[in-house]
Amino acid sequence: MKYAVKLAITGLLLFFILQQVNPRETWQQITTVSPALFLLALILQIASNTVAAGRWCLIMKKIGFSMPFSFFLKSYFKGAFFNQGLPTSIGGDGLRVLDCARSGRTEDSIFGVFIDRIIGLAGLLLLNIMALLYNHTILPPKITLLLFAILLLFIIGLVGLFFLRKIRVFSKGRYLVYLTRLSERYFQVYSSPMSAGIQISLSVLTHLLAMTAFFILGRDMGLDYPLSVYLVLVPPVVLLIILPISLAGWGIREGALVGFFLLIGADKAKVVSFSLLYGVTALVASVPGLFVYLNQKHSL
Repeated sequence: MKYAVKLAITGLLLFFILQQVNPRETWQQITTVSPALFLLALILQIASNTVAAGRWCLIMKKIGFSMPFSFFLKSYFKGAFFNQGLPTSIGGDGLRVLDCARSGRTEDSIFGVFIDRIIGLAGLLLLNIMALLYNHTILPPKITLLLFAILLLFIIGLVGLFFLRKIRVFSKGRYLVYLTRLSERYFQVYSSPMSAGIQISLSVLTHLLAMTAFFILGRDMGLDYPLSVYLVLVPPVVLLIILPISLAGWGIREGALVGFFLLIGADKAKVVSFSLLYGVTALVASVPGLFVYLNQKHSL
């Protein structure tokens, strides 16, 4: 029932958005995109997924998982493919947990995927804030301050999680003890400054590759803005599509991109076309995960 509701919400969001533009014009804009540039954007998106899989692999090895990189790469792409049909953009994380849990360490599998997610979000926010510092006049001051506040709270949360293991009260509660064990795994991964630096760098690179794919598709569709503008406007949209409202963020992404790009006077029809095309790019980039799943369907 929940899946059906979110599917209906996705359809309604896309319907209302497309009502604001000319669907035929939108389709024409999509079909006029250079095949070479679409292929380049696709390669960048696949590269982004591959770097993210490498980051996750390093995290899992830090907490004692010995599977090769190919295992994590296949699992990540499989999760990415299922994200395209599951509510929010994190539905495939459950599959990643299942893959790792077959080693008999379910709790550590959950912790590893969770740590991977939060360090991924840290890289996204860091990239966005660096772009905001460079282009601080693009967004209204209230939105800019909100994004800085979110980053500050996120940093406080990351630091707090690092030291949570030292607070005794958390080690005594029936459920709070899980936070202590999560903090221990988090410390195990990031106790070394070099390890933390590598992880943050990989997170920033992951999102920079994806944002460059956005940039290439947008420029080819007439949204002729520098990369720094995309780095300001797109990351908040990526944060919004995590909300469990629609399937894989469809509809939410289109509406949010329209809202942000209208702030700089962009054409609404071009933004919708650009967003839909990126959604298709992300879907195609995750197709290797479908082949992994079909090859492993006996052990989903």
